[in-house]
Amino acid sequence: MEKKSKTFMDGILLIDKPSGITSHDVVDDIRKKSGIKRIGHTGTLDPNATGLLILCLGKATKLSEYFIALDKTYEGKMQLGIVSDSHDIDGNIIKENTIQVISEKDIEKHISGFIGEIEQVPPMISAIKIGGKRLYKIAREGTIIKREARKIRIHEFIILKIELPNVWFRISCSRGTYVRTLCNDLGEKIGCGAILAELKRIQVGNYTVDNAISLNLLNTKEDIQKRLININHALDLPRAVLSSTGENLFMHGNKVKNEEIAKIDEGTSEFVQVFNKQGIFLGVASITRTAVGPTLIPRKVFN
Repeated sequence: MEKKSKTFMDGILLIDKPSGITSHDVVDDIRKKSGIKRIGHTGTLDPNATGLLILCLGKATKLSEYFIALDKTYEGKMQLGIVSDSHDIDGNIIKENTIQVISEKDIEKHISGFIGEIEQVPPMISAIKIGGKRLYKIAREGTIIKREARKIRIHEFIILKIELPNVWFRISCSRGTYVRTLCNDLGEKIGCGAILAELKRIQVGNYTVDNAISLNLLNTKEDIQKRLININHALDLPRAVLSSTGENLFMHGNKVKNEEIAKIDEGTSEFVQVFNKQGIFLGVASITRTAVGPTLIPRKVFN
């Protein structure tokens, strides 16, 4: 009797997450439909947020940190005149303020202070751990503790439309940015408060929500496999191709010097994805550039 060949699912899946479920719910759904246990997402979306959620399946879970580190772009709507404990519409309302006439220039004047590298204090209603305990669990106990500000970078923060009390916006930012807290902080600057009312993630690195698929269109293992981006093409990093000697060095965790690198893309990236001459993905390396050529240091090796 002929033995059935095992189907491997090593790659990434671009999901257009609907509102009303958690990012972990999406992972659990794909886990059940695919039969693959090793699945993880690459950046949480709050339950009511929608848009691009990148899942890593199989061996690609080793690459999740490289997707988490990518910049993200969001479009959303904030509502002026309200302050909540979670900084969004789902939290407990702390204060409601009367909104005076506010022009687009008034808002943009304050937004300019949020562009570039800034410090942000994460909200109490968040999954960050302090002293081994999640902040949102501490908040449920009625306690507010001091949180250290974290450095984030805002590349773009623009107003798309204003129909008071609502303001639609687009923002491009670094990892670790709480968009709802940006809305809260902007509301403080304006003087009336603000909460995040709607949020959609439209881009992660070079991946866009236009190329993602709705969860309800993935019903079988075959559906998932058709949409899976192979691990060989998943990363948005420069490529390096190694000689057979270089491949052997890399696979055993050793440095690969210039003479064993058959080809490498130009650029200033800190990392490269590594292939052998047959086009098989070997892993990820950090790159050190010297006068005699680049040296690769293995960071993730796929056996």
